[in-house]
Amino acid sequence: MKKKESIDMSLVLEIEEKRSKMLEVARQKGFNLQHPDVLLASQELDRLIERQMRRMRKGH
Repeated sequence: MKKKESIDMSLVLEIEEKRSKMLEVARQKGFNLQHPDVLLASQELDRLIERQMRRMRKGH
């Protein structure tokens, strides 16, 4: 695996770890994870992460 791919994968893993922790805390606090605003924010975050990953792959 190339160094850049390794960095991309470690970043993806870190993002997923943070997302899991966020969801765990939200569940513990009784937040409604199915609320439309929460779902929309999650989708926007996914799009932002994907855009940034594409930029990184292109070398920007």
